[in-house]
Amino acid sequence: MGVEQVNEHMTTTGAALETIKALLDRGQPVGPRGFGTRELLNYGFVVLQPSSEPIHTLDEESNTRGAKYLATEFKLYESGERRASEFAKHARLWAAVKNPDGTVNSNYGYLLFHRKSAGKSPYSKHGPITQWQWAELSLKRDRDTRQAVMKVSLPTHQWFGNKDQVCCQHLAFHIRGQQLHLTCVMRSNDATRGLIYDLPWFCSLLPRMRQALLTHYPELQVGAYTHLAHSMHLYDSEAAKAERMVGRGS
Repeated sequence: MGVEQVNEHMTTTGAALETIKALLDRGQPVGPRGFGTRELLNYGFVVLQPSSEPIHTLDEESNTRGAKYLATEFKLYESGERRASEFAKHARLWAAVKNPDGTVNSNYGYLLFHRKSAGKSPYSKHGPITQWQWAELSLKRDRDTRQAVMKVSLPTHQWFGNKDQVCCQHLAFHIRGQQLHLTCVMRSNDATRGLIYDLPWFCSLLPRMRQALLTHYPELQVGAYTHLAHSMHLYDSEAAKAERMVGRGS
C-alpha cells in the first residue's frame, strides 16, 4: 500500500489516459467485493491546460459513447435533476443505486448550484446559500482566501445502505498571482466509468468561476486543475476496454 506521486500533464485527455495506463501497469488487486479491482491509493495529477471537452481515447466506440453521455450529464447537472429515472435513461447503473424515494445523491450540479447547504448557522449574517455562492463570495471577499471550498459529499449522505455514496468529497478554488486554480478530492474514482466524465465537468468549473470573478479581478486567468483520489481504480471487467482506450487492445 503506497502513495502515488502527483504528476503534471498538459491536457485533460493526457491525464486520463496516463491514469488508465498506470492502473493497467501498476494497479494493486483489491477484494473481495464480488469482482476484481485494480487500485492505486492516493493517486493524483495536475492538468496545466484544463478543458471541458470530452476525453479523446484511442477507442472510437468509447469516444462516441462517452461524448454522448457527457453531454447528457452536463445537462442533468445544470438542471439539478435528481430523479433516478431520468439518469437511468442514459445509464442503467442509476436505477440500481437510487434512494428509497427514487432520487440520486450524486448530481454534482444540484449539490453545488441548487442545494443551499451553506450559511445555516445561527451566527450567519446571510441566509442559506449554495456551495458555489459560498466559494464565489469567499474569493470576492479575500483574493488570497483558503476558504473557497465547496463540500460535495455531505453528512446527510452517510447512512448505511446508501448505494449512491457521493464520490467527490470537496472542491477548492485558489487565486494565486493572476491565475485561478481548482483542486478536487475524491474518496473513490473509477477510471473508465467515472474519471473520463468527471474530469471535463470539474474542469468546466474553472472558466465558470473566472467569469463570475472578472468584475473583481479583471486580469484573472484560468490556472491549473489538480485531481486527487484516495482510491483510483479499474474493475477487471473493464480491463479489455481500458486496453483499447490507451491503444493496446485489438
